[in-house]
Formats: sequence, structure tokens, C-alpha cells
Amino acid sequence: MKRRPTIRDVAKAAGVSVGSVSRVLNDGPYASTNLKSKVARAIRDLDYQPDVVAQSMRLRSTLTIGCMLSEFTNPMYAEIVDAIEERLQRESYLLVCATTRNDAARETAMISSIRRRRMDGLIVMAGNETFSEVNSALTGLEIPTVLVDRDIPTNYDAIYVDHRGGAIEATRYLIGLGHRRIALLMPSVQVRPGRERAEGYKAALIEAGLPVDPDMIRPQKASTSFAFSEVDRLLQTDDPPTAVITLGTRMLAGVLKAVSSRGLSIPEDISIVSVGDTDIVRCAAPAITAIKWDLTEQGRGAAELLIEQLGGATRTTPVHLSLPTELIIRNSCAAPRPKTKKRARG
Repeated sequence: MKRRPTIRDVAKAAGVSVGSVSRVLNDGPYASTNLKSKVARAIRDLDYQPDVVAQSMRLRSTLTIGCMLSEFTNPMYAEIVDAIEERLQRESYLLVCATTRNDAARETAMISSIRRRRMDGLIVMAGNETFSEVNSALTGLEIPTVLVDRDIPTNYDAIYVDHRGGAIEATRYLIGLGHRRIALLMPSVQVRPGRERAEGYKAALIEAGLPVDPDMIRPQKASTSFAFSEVDRLLQTDDPPTAVITLGTRMLAGVLKAVSSRGLSIPEDISIVSVGDTDIVRCAAPAITAIKWDLTEQGRGAAELLIEQLGGATRTTPVHLSLPTELIIRNSCAAPRPKTKKRARG
């Protein structure tokens, strides 16, 4: 097995001292252009890779960032994480992601592991905000931390999406088409996006002088078949919804399956609005009207907030950023059918 070149080999090949090579590697103040050129050529010729463990001990930094998220399968999370990783890589940080599955024990264990491994920072994209033990562990972590769409009572920086505004705009749009029975499928109200969407939906109904029917608001349950079963049940009632606002991931797939199983057509029999502009949203037939926001900017913004902290930025109050939403009108919404016409039943 070929021996891995060392810093001494680089120094010998460059014809300089080990200390000179170290100055170049650590961007020291007294490294001349000629010295940098010699060392760079030797590193390239030897294919030398610095010992990251040794560097981290010397610099008291592991150059690793933890990221806690609920699940890997959510395509919107994937786009956010991709943007976070791309920005952190430019600062030589390695992003280490783990899923919590919204389990308090897993989350506290992960926070403990992040502390033991001496990671330099943490980005939180998961968590039931009512888990007191998790919130306590986060508060005591004492490393740079950024929250992504989570409203946890800490002094950490955060980046949010205007889910309330998005829900208001989508609900107003459906009301403007003539819809009065609008179902809202959403995450649990124990996380910020769910609470904000419910508040925006209710505000739009009240603004229009319409009653808020609690049965039309369906918070997500643990089951992966949640959306199908909830919409299927609502469609069998005497006064079913004529429109549905739903997440644009597996939840949307469940809604589409329930609508199809009842022999209904979109948008003739029921209108659909998605929260999030995913591939399934754009490729559905018809394409689904969607509440959209910049996922790349959300991830990049979270990384920038963390990088500022890692660079030593100190603040008297945490920074909270907010991203706007936009309603993308496609072909999945229309005026509801007159009530005199019977709708299909399975």
C-alpha cells in the first residue's frame, strides 16, 4: 500500500522548512508569493492531503456542521439542504445531516452527539416545537445555531417563510373563484408552518365574512396515508369541500389519489392548491396552482447566518429573516360546480 505523503515530504519537495509549509497551509502572514508557489507545486505533484484531524486540534475547530431535519424524503428539504451544503463547502465546512423523524428521544440524542463530536455549528430543520427536553438541550448547546422555519424559544438566529401570507393569498384566490368549502391539509400546529398556514387561512375566511369550519382544517397525523384518508372522508360528507389546499409532497399524492378514486376531475369537480412548488406539482395533469418561495434562498440564507456567527459576529438580539411567498396560477383551479349538480360518489 502506497504511503500517504506527509507535510515533511512537501517541505522536502519544495526545498523549504516544515514551518514554511505550515504557514502556507494556514494562510500565515509571512508567506511570500514565491514560497506559496513552491509549496503549491509540491502539494500538486505529491497529491498531498492535509490531516484534517490534526488541523482541527490545532485550530480548535472540526470544520463540521450538523443539520437536523425531520426526513430525507421531502423534496423541499432536499433543495434547502443542497443550498446550505453548497454555501458551507465554499468555507471548507462539511455538512453532516441526520433525520429525527419528529421523535424527541432521537433529537436529544443527536444534540448530545453534536456536542460530543465538537461540531462547529448546527442548523435545525426539524422538531416538534413543544418538546421541552429538546428545546432545553438546544438552549444549552452553546454553539452557533440557526433555526429554519422553527419557532423555538431560544436566542438563535432564524430564517422563516411567510406561510401566513401565502395561505391568505391562496384562500382569497379560491374565495374569489366562488369557493366556500375549502379544506386545508397541513403539518401539525406544533410546528410554525402549520400554525401560520392555519392562521392565514382563517384570516382570509373571516375577511370574506365566511364561517371557519374546524372540520375543514386537517392537521397531519403520523400515518403516510393521512391525506388520502382525510380527503376521502371529506368527499363523502353531505357538504364536501370544493377546493383543497395541501402540501405539495406525499400529501398532494394522497389528495390526488382520493380525488381520482371518487371519480372526480380537477378542476371541474374540485380545485387544488399546493403549498410548495415541487416536481409532482408541476408535472401533475393538470399542473397544480402553487404557493411558492425560494428554497435555494432559504438554504443559502440559513448558511449565511451561521457563517456570520462562525466568523465571530456578536449580536445583542438574534437575527430573524423572512422570505416572501408567491401564488403561481396554473390549471388546477376553477369556479365550483353549481350545487344542483350531483357529484360522483364511490
